[in-house]
Amino acid sequence: MARLIGGIGTSHIPSLAPVIDGGRMHSEQWRSFFAGYEPVRAWLSAQAPTLAIVIYNDHGGDFFLDKMPTFAVGAAPAYPLADQGWGLRPIAAARGELEFSQHVIES
Repeated sequence: MARLIGGIGTSHIPSLAPVIDGGRMHSEQWRSFFAGYEPVRAWLSAQAPTLAIVIYNDHGGDFFLDKMPTFAVGAAPAYPLADQGWGLRPIAAARGELEFSQHVIES
């Protein structure tokens, strides 16, 4: 049986991708913001969870006025990145857990 170990929240800042990709996380402007992630990074490393349920607003990547569900659950073996306006990022798609996602949808 699964055990829920915590919840983590963060700001929705679309400009973070170019900051990370440009290696500017430690710049004077961004240093304190990214320092806030370090305790969470350490906690996640210590906990070593086997699954993360990611809840986020996908308005920029896929949904728009012609497709706006009140609630949606992704069910795929992988989730490729969308272009958030700065071009596709050079990182791999996020791995999905299709069987777990289908269980959530059906339950």
